[in-house]
Order: sequence, then C-alpha cells, then structure tokens
Amino acid sequence: MGILHLLNFNCVFPTCNFKCNNVEEIEFLKHLKEKHSEELLKISKKEKMSIKAVEMITTSNSSVFINT
Repeated sequence: MGILHLLNFNCVFPTCNFKCNNVEEIEFLKHLKEKHSEELLKISKKEKMSIKAVEMITTSNSSVFINT
C-alpha cells in the first residue's frame, strides 16, 4: 500500500473559483475535465501540446503549498 498524498489546489483559470484543500490529484484532474475541457483543448491546439501535457502543467500551476 502506497502513501496517500493530499494536496491543496487553487484553479488557475481566472473565471474559476475552485479552491480545495487536502484532496488527491485525481480529484483536481476530474475538476479540470468536467469544467475546463474547452480551455484545455484551446491551449493544447494553440501551444501544439497534448491535452495530457496541458493537464499536467495546469495541475502543477494550481498546486498550493502551505507552510505549517
């Protein structure tokens, strides 16, 4: 059994107010696919990148680190 990593996310899309703490990355990816599929596709075409790469970059940029 692996270690479960819970993360904090603030979605980087300006029109979105998704903020969630202590969730798995898969939950944020679900949010991206459900709410931002058009934006991801637009970026993918504009930057000539795969959608998976755009998802990875968006997930990384949306991760928030909280010092405790």
